[in-house]
Amino acid sequence: MLDSADGSGLQGARVSLLNAKDSVIKQAVAQADGSFVLADLRNAEYTLSLTYIGYKQNKSKVKVQGRDLQLRFSLATDFTMLDAVNITVSPPPVVVKGDTTEFSAAAYKTEAYADADALVAQIPGVEIDAEGKIKAQGEDVQKIIVDGKEFFSSDPAVALKTLPADVIDKIQLIDEKSEQSKLTGFDDGNRRKIINIVTKPDKRHGYFGRLAGATGNEDRYNTGGFLNAFNGDRRISGNILSNNINQRSFSSNELVGASSRGGRGGDGGTGSGIGPNHRIALNYSNTWWKEVEFNADYHFNTSDKDLIQTANREVLMTDEASQFNVSSQQTNRNNQGHSASVRVVFKRDSTQRLTFNPRINFSRGKTSNANNTRTLDVLQELINTSDRQNRGDNHAFTIGGSIDYGLRLNSSGRSVSAHLENNYNRNTNEAFALSHNMFYTNGMVSRSDTVDNRNDSRSNSTLWNARITYTEPLGAHMRLMGNLSHRTNNSYSDRRMYDFLLATGQYSELNRELSNEFRNDYKFYGAGFNYQYTSEAFLFDLGIDYQQANMANDRIFPEVTRAAHRFINYLPNANVTYRFSRDRRLRFNYNTATNPPNVLQLQDVVNNQNPLNITGGNPNLKQEFRHAFSMNYNSVNRRSGANFSVGLNGELTDNRIVNSTIVAAVDTFILDNVLLGKGAQFTRPVNVNGYYSVRANTSFGIPIEALKINLNANTTLHHNRDVGLLNEVVTHTNTFGINQRIGINSNISRKIIFSLSYSGNYNLVRNSSNDGLSNNSYNQQIRNDITYIFWKGLRVASSLNYGYNTGLAAGYDQRFLLWNASIGKKLFQKEEAEITLTAFDLLNSNTQITRTITERYIEDARSNILQQYFLLSFTYNLRQFGGRAFTH
Repeated sequence: MLDSADGSGLQGARVSLLNAKDSVIKQAVAQADGSFVLADLRNAEYTLSLTYIGYKQNKSKVKVQGRDLQLRFSLATDFTMLDAVNITVSPPPVVVKGDTTEFSAAAYKTEAYADADALVAQIPGVEIDAEGKIKAQGEDVQKIIVDGKEFFSSDPAVALKTLPADVIDKIQLIDEKSEQSKLTGFDDGNRRKIINIVTKPDKRHGYFGRLAGATGNEDRYNTGGFLNAFNGDRRISGNILSNNINQRSFSSNELVGASSRGGRGGDGGTGSGIGPNHRIALNYSNTWWKEVEFNADYHFNTSDKDLIQTANREVLMTDEASQFNVSSQQTNRNNQGHSASVRVVFKRDSTQRLTFNPRINFSRGKTSNANNTRTLDVLQELINTSDRQNRGDNHAFTIGGSIDYGLRLNSSGRSVSAHLENNYNRNTNEAFALSHNMFYTNGMVSRSDTVDNRNDSRSNSTLWNARITYTEPLGAHMRLMGNLSHRTNNSYSDRRMYDFLLATGQYSELNRELSNEFRNDYKFYGAGFNYQYTSEAFLFDLGIDYQQANMANDRIFPEVTRAAHRFINYLPNANVTYRFSRDRRLRFNYNTATNPPNVLQLQDVVNNQNPLNITGGNPNLKQEFRHAFSMNYNSVNRRSGANFSVGLNGELTDNRIVNSTIVAAVDTFILDNVLLGKGAQFTRPVNVNGYYSVRANTSFGIPIEALKINLNANTTLHHNRDVGLLNEVVTHTNTFGINQRIGINSNISRKIIFSLSYSGNYNLVRNSSNDGLSNNSYNQQIRNDITYIFWKGLRVASSLNYGYNTGLAAGYDQRFLLWNASIGKKLFQKEEAEITLTAFDLLNSNTQITRTITERYIEDARSNILQQYFLLSFTYNLRQFGGRAFTH
């Protein structure tokens, strides 16, 4: 059952089968794709009544004569025209269709030529943070699609920066089912949040885009743009960006450096350094023969970043006083990456679906690092020092893909589906290390040494994963599903350490103790079944899988050894969904999974290129066993557009792979020629029980018509219990936290754009083995963005961001006020161009401090970040639809 206008499925539509006396014999409810099944009918003539709120009723005669019927129906929107009366009806702000919540773009106002993110950010329950990450109804958005088709699917932020707001008709928040559920129709409860942008029909033919360039003081520059060519189903989109101000996306404001959503200096705000950045993204999609959907993506990026960082790390000892690592480093990273993917979907009527999705990635990175580290005791006396220089060259290559096929065997729900996946990874790395290390006793130097070596490593892995599934209906409301699965993963790693020989001036002496050639073979066989019961308002799904896994570890060099492990697991799963109404839904999901260790964790080789933190592998690792549950309630008010969601998520992992760390109290040999100096650490992975995490989240969004604003509020409570080993003693680090965010976005007019937000985080850290090791920290940000367009196209924009941090290490607490501002003049008759002067960090106060919490340490770090600069820019927006210029 489909919408006659756009062909979309009408989930929730009621289907009634009537006899000659108009008595209801059977009823059904349409699924997400509009399909429905009425089974076990006697041969006779019936009336089929199709009803859906907001649509005209459709009554059709059908005749059953001993064979299955596959019929196609559509419903038209219900409206009435009155004589001599003109009625203008605004589209409803929100419509709920099963797992889809749809918002009308006409209910929200954006600046002319604004990007899609400016519109999406106004949707109640949607948040976009300073890094461009999107949350909807409290969940991370995994993908953006356009008109139901893939669109820069690997990067949602790029997708939102490529579409302008003025081509959008509707925005749909969708809880997308897994590929398995789509193929079989058997809901496994796995969901991911995606956004579907529905474009206006008259904007699907034409081209539109933006070009911009900016130059500023201190040789700052920013240039780039995007172009879209839409011709019905055929769509070509491209982005290009080049700058040295750490911008990563393509919005008009960010292209000129005055972003209201650009954070604190683009990706410089993440502490990754400062330097030039160049990106290209291409997307092509088309539909052929009405059966084949084709989509292709290509991404290229290259960057050259310089990072300057100081850090204070408190190492959480057990019953002893903490140690403190104080470090400073300068790092240069030169990275280059290519990635491409293709997705082809073949649909033959409603009975067959074939999806082919190949992918390829290539990356190269060069890194050089100079680091100075001092380790001190609680009295601030030196334990050791290290001056290190490292450089490396890494190449990584991945190729793979998947094929999914689904076949419906009859209209009653019998089906078979298959999944086949293959991935091949290859990685090579050459790393050089030179370090001078000194160790102290009672404040006096007791020993010094030098490490000078080269580590050559290469690894590869091949993964095959296959699964076949069969579903069998048991009447109108019940079904069974059975599955068989098989997975193989063959991994190889060869690591060779060469010491520097002064006599030859080369890294020519192989260090056998620090070299290793290793192979891991992992295979599992699985089988399982699920029982499902569905009704109009209720879905219940319960199942269990049996899994047998075999893991073989073979060390080939320097000595030959072999170890084998066998694991047998039972993996239960459950999924319950209850719909109180079309607008309110409760969903519970529980699942289990195993996770085997990778070859680098298993390989029993010691790496001493950082003498203060020596690492090793563990070939006796077991696979992890993870339990995860989620419970979510969603409610939407279709009249006002307000929505409310609350969620509870948890995870418990048995045999979790964590770090076991030994901190040497005195100089200790870990191998015949590898000495772990006093205060230095030796870390290797082990299996430990006791890890869990719990997170509760509420999200609320509502438009306030009287004030012409949209209000979004989000509250998160979380508790993580990390577990590890320190000096052979199991330790637990409990982190408790609360995050509160509240924001408002204006809906005043296209000339006044206003937003105000507050975000506060409070964290408590408690260490189970030492009551004195506790830490409380708090940080908050208050942000205000305003844009005002007035007399003859003058545009003034301001962005204020106040930040406050406390509870960090000495010298790392901070207060700052970051102010960005710009003034511009719109040009030409349609105001499609603009010249702008932008000032970034007017108060010259931008800073970057981050906190990292693990089971072993708490670290506060300060990184270099862009500070005050100015840009003069020119921006031109292009619009051409239906053979004529587009006018606002």
